[in-house]
Amino acid sequence: MTDDEQRLRQYTEERSESAFGELVTRYIDLVYSAALRVVNGDAHLAQDVTQTVFIDLARKARTLPRGVVLAGWLHRHTCYTAATAVRTERRRRTREQTAMEMRALDDNTESPCERIAPYLDEGLNELNSSDRHALVLRFLKQQDFHAVGAALGISEDSAQKRVSRALEKLRDVLSRRGVTLTATALGSVLATQAVTAASAGLAVAVTAASLTAATQTGTMLTLLKLGLLPNEWVDF
Repeated sequence: MTDDEQRLRQYTEERSESAFGELVTRYIDLVYSAALRVVNGDAHLAQDVTQTVFIDLARKARTLPRGVVLAGWLHRHTCYTAATAVRTERRRRTREQTAMEMRALDDNTESPCERIAPYLDEGLNELNSSDRHALVLRFLKQQDFHAVGAALGISEDSAQKRVSRALEKLRDVLSRRGVTLTATALGSVLATQAVTAASAGLAVAVTAASLTAATQTGTMLTLLKLGLLPNEWVDF
């Protein structure tokens, strides 16, 4: 039995705090150093990871397999714990940044849509057709991912991924024009403020005018073909 195993047994069977403290002292540099590398030098986060790893060791000591190489177990568990902490911290910062941006938009005398509006359509037209179609269907046509996927001939999951990627590309385009938002904040603005409802009678008026114009054009073309109108009378 190795000395590490003896210390672990003393801790698990006798609840020896000194035995566990010896293991912490023996391996804390290994754990902290590995954590510091994985979290890209964030000392505070590395300290939190180190604390978590040894808490886990204390909780799992009784279930560790016989003959465990403690250095190897600690290193692997540190890497896993640190990677999880990095993802959690990244999500937290993203949420905070999004919240700050949305508050800034709310505090701005211009509405979020007014800030984006001068650049939105130009930005959409800079995207490739598949990305542009995905965003137009999702946000300007206000379709769910199932409908977007059906229109584009892809699955619902693929539609969601395409919209997410396209939104990130649009965010980059807008940021070059001075409109800085996270993709999450941009998506929120587009989903809630990008579409303005036309007046109730406009559709009726547009339909009537369009059909009338189409009928008149058809009639004029027929007369022109029959030689009953001079060419200069036809302007379309």
